[in-house]
Amino acid sequence: MIFRRIAGVAMGALLTTALFAGAPRSAYAETALPASEAAQEELDPNELTAYLFVHFIGGEATADEEQIYFSVSENGTSWRTLNGVKPILKSNVGERGVRDPHIVRSPDGNKFYLIATDLSIYNIGGDWGGSQTNGSRSIVIWESEDLVNWSEPRLRTIARENATCTWAPESIWDEERQAYMVFWASKTTEDWTHRVYRCYTTDFDTFTDPEVYIECDGSRIDTTFIKEGDTYYRFTKDEENTYVYLEKSTSLSGEFKAVSTYKLNGTAFSRYTGYEGPTIYKLNGEDKWCLLLDNYGAGAGYKPFVTDDISKARFTSAEDFDFGGVRFRHGTVLPITRGEYNALLEEYAGESQSETGDLIYSLDFEDNLEAGGTQSSLAVTPHGSISYDAGFGGGRAVEISGTGEYLSLDSALLRGRETFTVSFAVNARAKSWPFFAAPNDNEQVYKSEKYVGAVINGSGRIECERYNSNNMDRPPAASAEGLSGWKMITIVYHEGAIKLFVDGELRSTVSSVVNIATMLGETPVIYLGRANWVPTEYSDMLLDKFTIHDYAMPDSEVVALHRAAMGE
Repeated sequence: MIFRRIAGVAMGALLTTALFAGAPRSAYAETALPASEAAQEELDPNELTAYLFVHFIGGEATADEEQIYFSVSENGTSWRTLNGVKPILKSNVGERGVRDPHIVRSPDGNKFYLIATDLSIYNIGGDWGGSQTNGSRSIVIWESEDLVNWSEPRLRTIARENATCTWAPESIWDEERQAYMVFWASKTTEDWTHRVYRCYTTDFDTFTDPEVYIECDGSRIDTTFIKEGDTYYRFTKDEENTYVYLEKSTSLSGEFKAVSTYKLNGTAFSRYTGYEGPTIYKLNGEDKWCLLLDNYGAGAGYKPFVTDDISKARFTSAEDFDFGGVRFRHGTVLPITRGEYNALLEEYAGESQSETGDLIYSLDFEDNLEAGGTQSSLAVTPHGSISYDAGFGGGRAVEISGTGEYLSLDSALLRGRETFTVSFAVNARAKSWPFFAAPNDNEQVYKSEKYVGAVINGSGRIECERYNSNNMDRPPAASAEGLSGWKMITIVYHEGAIKLFVDGELRSTVSSVVNIATMLGETPVIYLGRANWVPTEYSDMLLDKFTIHDYAMPDSEVVALHRAAMGE
């Protein structure tokens, strides 16, 4: 057995860093820039070629979920949440939480205003009733000239004096008034019915008095617009019936009439209940519109629908959307330029092709492990009857194939690490756990799991999991199919994402809000070949070339690592 703990050797300095082609790739591409200078010159930095999604996330499980998140996309369907899936803007005013953010670009294109509901359900202990009967009369406002540098949040009261909440504020430039029409939903003490109100502003600092904008039989909330030609299309949620309906008009202050042909998947919109928070945008350079509806009734976040004719509004479910494993909640999408997109990535991406670090642990099996013994303070402890067989790309591998057989590693390897890369070669002959780490050896409970690890099931599917659950559904895992025979697996754990590579090829990327360092704590258990489920799950596999690097390994280095393991 050969064990090495290596410090001060930067893999980034040893392996060649490569730039990738500029064609759209996965939502977690390492860089947004084209591979060549010539390709970069072909892209007009002022042309609208990308998208920014401002939103909040999750299900009110933490205070941070009700803050402002930025996600970006090059194609409008595959989304990457920036800043390691952590808030970019946080409210320290009012109720110290924000929901339902809306962003607008000024008519001259030189400024952005972002407004949001002043509300934190988490901070008020989940009191939805109180949020409607004793909520804030204000909205929270930020402004920016470049989408990167933002003002401090400010609070402005816009609702009526007898209002008890100010929900889902949005704005749109009213060409007739030459001012922004700001609109939102409020209940009042008069009859506790939600109506949509509006006021006007030119600077998002001072506002006209509020007036009723939409009043119907029953409550209405969550209004949003898109303009096409001379027509404004207005989506609004019917609160009693829990569906989103569509109207149109040629004036923001004119009479709005129902769009009679509006359907979702060929059926009347009224069949789609449990939806709210509509946002709609047009794909750059295409006659295609994307409608996102928050499927709050199922706790599923946004469901996408598309149409190629907004005037008829016959929407169908879109199957090619990828939210990167993040549960996006009520927000808005803004088309942005290539220059703005690149600036956001540079500021907030949180990962870089030039990122480097150290190989801190390396384990192969050319020498026998001593049964029950520890070779080094940071080495490996074998448990059970360990044997050997032919390894990956030559040499030997360890065979772990029975109850009670596994390897344990020293907890110091992962203590305090939020970002790291684990790599190993594996030949799984049945369900196996090549890598598993948890805060302790307590038994795992379904939907309340606390661990990070990789499991290969009997059909050759690998799931790279990252859980810190508390009686909740499991978040998505990075996964891949077709693992028969020897495969080299590399798992990159970044602050807010997992990237899975098989034989040097990127196969899956998902976002994750789980902080691994916090979840694992000071004395984690680290196992190769075991997971502490009930009953304890062991493995039937051959394992070779296990390494840990203390940084998020770029794609090009993963490829080089695989080639080196193959002796190329």
